[in-house]
Amino acid sequence: MDKFILSAKKRIFVPGVLLVVLCGWLGVCYAHYMSYWHGTIFRVQTTDFNLLHRTLPPLLSRMIIEGRDDLIQDTLNSSYGLFGLVVTDATGSNILYKTDKVYHHESWQSNAHEELLSKCDEPYDLLLDGAPMEPVYGYESPRSRKAVRLPTYLNKSHNSGQILGRLYFFRTVPPSFLKDIGAFIIKPFELSSSRRGYLYISVNSLTLSAVLLLLFWLRKRGLMLKQKEIELVRSELTARKKVLEQLTSELTAQKSRKAWLEKEADRAYKRALGLRNSLEKLKESLSVTSAVAGTQQNVMVQMRGPDSTNEGIKVRPPAHPSSGILDEIDAILPGLSDNASALKQQASVLHDYCATLEHRQHEMQRIVDNAFSNSLGNVLESDPHAMVPPAMPGAESIDMRPS
Repeated sequence: MDKFILSAKKRIFVPGVLLVVLCGWLGVCYAHYMSYWHGTIFRVQTTDFNLLHRTLPPLLSRMIIEGRDDLIQDTLNSSYGLFGLVVTDATGSNILYKTDKVYHHESWQSNAHEELLSKCDEPYDLLLDGAPMEPVYGYESPRSRKAVRLPTYLNKSHNSGQILGRLYFFRTVPPSFLKDIGAFIIKPFELSSSRRGYLYISVNSLTLSAVLLLLFWLRKRGLMLKQKEIELVRSELTARKKVLEQLTSELTAQKSRKAWLEKEADRAYKRALGLRNSLEKLKESLSVTSAVAGTQQNVMVQMRGPDSTNEGIKVRPPAHPSSGILDEIDAILPGLSDNASALKQQASVLHDYCATLEHRQHEMQRIVDNAFSNSLGNVLESDPHAMVPPAMPGAESIDMRPS
């Protein structure tokens, strides 16, 4: 459902919702139309006809006998044209009286003709001279579609009197659904008959469509915000993943560098050990050579005598070429020279620091001497005859100079 809401576009979803609401509105309006015209109005007219079947025939028969045409027409018009009442002769071929009022528009009037009286669904009552009080037709309930012959009806008693005429009943013909809904659309705020229900249905339908669109908009907005949040989290995760990959690659490079440094340190350590062994061997060889040279020199001196000079002595070149150890020693000498220069600089810094401390010591000695002289002068001024012990030549003095 959320995917459908996100994928639905406004220019498609809004007309779709309005179309669905319109179809629902038409369906509910049609249900209201059927309930009003074929339900409520039909049951009301059934109740009216059931009452008229029981009371109207004796009354009209008496009016016809007495010749009160005005009362007959007034009685037929008492329906206000909502339904029709027609009085014919005994054969039913001529209409003598009928309701001549119209309520807003004609409905049943088109069926109130001599040719269509036989097609009337409602059974007619006979108007008799000396009509009995018992009704002939009636309805079992307001929902009954047709009138039935009542069990109190007696054929002999009804056939004994003279037939004065027939009384026909015409139901209101309901308008078509399109005509009724069209009248509501033209005048939507005219609260009469079925239009009141149409108005309530329309208001509820508009409210429902507005609520649906509002819920759709709120849900879509919430989903879009969540989607943006998910995209931000996803981009952040992607960035962190890239950073993690970079850190992993850097860690791998550092590990490889560490391994390389360990190997180089191992090689340097082994090389230092070899150099140390070579230096020890060189030292041993030099000591042996110097001893041999001293022995040879002593022998030559002894052979030439004590007065001989060393002008004629010639040193024989070494029998073997110099080894690679000397080259390694030459390579080490620049590093040793740099270390010596660094130590020399540190020594100069320490020398300056010591000179500063010595200068401060002299300053402190001067301050102490001045304080002692000032205190001695104050004593002599206050008491000229005071005995000041002379400074002993052998007295110890505090030497604050650095040792």
